[in-house]
Amino acid sequence: MRMPCPLSGEPWHKALRTRLLRCPCFLRRKRKLIDAAQALTDSYEVVQRASSSAAANAVSKLAARFATGSGELAQLVRRDQDLTAEAETLDKAVVAFFSQPPAQRSAQAEDEIRGRIEAVKAEREKLSQIFDQRFPDYVALSRPQPVSLQETQALLANDEALLVFDFGTKSYAWIITSTDANWTELKISASELDTQVKNLRGWLTDPRQRFDPGLAYKIYQATFGTFSEKIASKKRLTIVTNGALTSLPPGLLITKDPSGKSLREMDWFIRSHAITVLPSVASLNVLRGSSQTSGARKPMIAFADPVFSKAARAFAQQQAALESITNFYRGTQVDVAMIGEHLPQLPGTRREVKEIAAELKAPSEDLRLGLDATETAVKQAKLDQYRIVYFATHGLVSGYLEQFAKSKAEPALALSIPEKPTEEDDGLLTASEIAQLKLDADWAVLSACNTAAEEKPGAEALSGLARAFFYAGARSLMVSHWSVSDEATARLMVGTFRASARDPKLSHAEALRQSILAMIDAAKSDDEANPRLWAPFVVVGEPAKPR
Repeated sequence: MRMPCPLSGEPWHKALRTRLLRCPCFLRRKRKLIDAAQALTDSYEVVQRASSSAAANAVSKLAARFATGSGELAQLVRRDQDLTAEAETLDKAVVAFFSQPPAQRSAQAEDEIRGRIEAVKAEREKLSQIFDQRFPDYVALSRPQPVSLQETQALLANDEALLVFDFGTKSYAWIITSTDANWTELKISASELDTQVKNLRGWLTDPRQRFDPGLAYKIYQATFGTFSEKIASKKRLTIVTNGALTSLPPGLLITKDPSGKSLREMDWFIRSHAITVLPSVASLNVLRGSSQTSGARKPMIAFADPVFSKAARAFAQQQAALESITNFYRGTQVDVAMIGEHLPQLPGTRREVKEIAAELKAPSEDLRLGLDATETAVKQAKLDQYRIVYFATHGLVSGYLEQFAKSKAEPALALSIPEKPTEEDDGLLTASEIAQLKLDADWAVLSACNTAAEEKPGAEALSGLARAFFYAGARSLMVSHWSVSDEATARLMVGTFRASARDPKLSHAEALRQSILAMIDAAKSDDEANPRLWAPFVVVGEPAKPR
């Protein structure tokens, strides 16, 4: 039963967010009403609960899909759904009962309602205990619980730090290392950061415009720079954030005044740190608890260059059509075929995966291209036999399709759309379907999917994809924030996987960092050192570093 917060009357997830924005923990600490350690502990839990509630929207259909199974988990999920529905009905009954005049109320009826509410509550608590004990991975995916400061510190190595950001009217940041923890208020609001990130992304995604190093330095100073002294000795950073910062690869920020320097000479953040993004602190707990490396023998399976439409359309026409999400509906149903008509084809991804497969010595039969890049092919493949599972396609999570992702209540990857879409294969591989795949992959790569929105940046949809892939068995995701040339993408990916194979002790973010630095150092001009070429990919999720 979703009960309101007793302090404010708001639903819990909204009350938590409001509490964090007003941040009584911070105010009480300033006024010395509680000690600093308690304020830090309380605020760290609050920010996790607030972000977890928001991200839960991205996988809201997960329980429904799990309930269609036949095992014990499916039966328990179905029972939990029934109790949830009954709890909502009882809530309405209570409201209706107390809206009646006192003379028309029945004491017996009131007792029966209250008794049933208590019984439902007790049964749901018992179910919750069963989920926690028998199906902890499902709990971590569907309703992740806050991780304490002490638990977080135990998960971190000596060479890494966890940074947690929450941007709002007032913004805050936390830093946790294996031996220390602190938090502070930031001097930038969510709206100010939105404007700055939108401008910087505009320069990054449009090759006709020049990158602005000054703005990249300004964003760094307002965010990561707050903890510059504390992170100086840490080689690896893991970041949990909300808002606009989710749509900007942190490695392209600049740590020192860029005046008078060429792009190749800039003090890029990636030069000093390997950077990983996490959808939530709870994800760190899940990933660090699993096995460190894949036992799969085959190098890679790839799904690329899917066929969305039979008709060729100009890119400008496609963009204009995508602006109206209502075009994709027939009544209340999403018209998948219409979506396919307006998604730009990605022929360059065919060459991309072929080049990477050649480097990794992956056989051609493990490349599902064009009409073979289907949702059915994904579901029927023995994905747990591959160390790398590669999707080179659109992610329906953001940009012009942001409203689509919200209307579906979960994000999706676009694959070849069949002439006659079915429930099992409509061309959209959703987060809840991804969660039911079986992987044993060191990497799941989402290339060319543009996982960050330009108009309204946010991480909820990406969080849903990440959590689903983690549950399915991926140890890390590699995602792209914008599409770049086939040649640059191939160089980045091949360099990353080559570095990882050459030194298995590297973390995934360290392997990507080596590939990025090799591209920057090899650049012969500012055009070749432009971050739009080397910065689009980020690592999402990081298992424990191999020893």
